[in-house]
Amino acid sequence: MRRTICAAVFLAASVVPALAWADAPNFGKSGQLALSWDQPLAGTVISAGSTAGLAGPVSFSPIDFEYATASNNGGSGTHFGLAPAADYFVIDNLSVGGQILFGMGSYSPSGGGNSSSVTTFGIAPQVGYNLGLTDSISFWPKLYFGYTSSSTNNNGPTFSSGALGIYAPFLYHPVQHLFLGLGPNFSTQLVASESQNGNSAQNYPKVTVFGVMATIGGYFLGN
Repeated sequence: MRRTICAAVFLAASVVPALAWADAPNFGKSGQLALSWDQPLAGTVISAGSTAGLAGPVSFSPIDFEYATASNNGGSGTHFGLAPAADYFVIDNLSVGGQILFGMGSYSPSGGGNSSSVTTFGIAPQVGYNLGLTDSISFWPKLYFGYTSSSTNNNGPTFSSGALGIYAPFLYHPVQHLFLGLGPNFSTQLVASESQNGNSAQNYPKVTVFGVMATIGGYFLGN
């Protein structure tokens, strides 16, 4: 009796997901809308002449909250960022979309000096192509261009940055309309500059970053 019950449970666990996938449209069909979050997990700066360049989209962290302190009473800082993404499949497997970037940060220097805050706005249009590998696994590389502008309070400087990159995640679709992904991310700045009261202050060396990002999202509509 126990073996019969175990066999029935195993059969149900094998057949039900297969039936669900048989009735479900494959990810990447024309007319589908995918909403997602991309979260950097790790990254390495390959070339940078100044850490100021890291304020741009080359290292922007979506759904991110950070609090950091420097040793030897070197001050502290916080950062919060959001970057929701939407992609629409204009034809089967070909997607166009982008991210809206928003971030807020503050820094308190050591010794009780005046703190500063930075607000960041940006946009990152992208184009991708989905390759179905199995019913539950696909490969969705996306080429993107991100531009951000960060302004400092009390008439402080404004930092502008534009970066070109590619994110190539492998997606796992555990159930219909849901996907989880992981893959490499490579981006390099095309421009990184600072201005003060509308006047150009200086240009920073470009920053290149290679890292790993994770994705969670869902898709709707479609044929």
